[in-house]
Amino acid sequence: MDLAFKILLIIHLLSLVAGGATGVAMPLLARQAAKAEPETRAMLMSIGARLSTNSRIALLFMIASGFAMLWLRYGGNPAALGPWFLAKLGFVGIILAATAIALVLGRERINPRLFGMVTTLSLLAIIVSSVMTFS
Repeated sequence: MDLAFKILLIIHLLSLVAGGATGVAMPLLARQAAKAEPETRAMLMSIGARLSTNSRIALLFMIASGFAMLWLRYGGNPAALGPWFLAKLGFVGIILAATAIALVLGRERINPRLFGMVTTLSLLAIIVSSVMTFS
């Protein structure tokens, strides 16, 4: 069980890095694309689309590995980890909601700065909540 948990934790943290990096990079990419020549803009938007897809995949892996770790170690009971963990789940919910809204409305209708700010602040809150949970 410990080996499985450690493997899941590695997957979880790698997914967090991939998703977090995209959350930081996308607003910068969008800012550059807005003032770029049409050919360069198309290339940057293509990169952005790929980063966005990778981020969604990472989010799915992060959620799946998180639930698996919770089940392995705590029998699936999030309350067993206390209020900081519940706060972490709330911030994960914010990222999921923002991602779902972006998917429903379409990328072109979402302000990349606002989306980046919401996801980045939520990600920072997730990290703080995780540290407080496990310290």
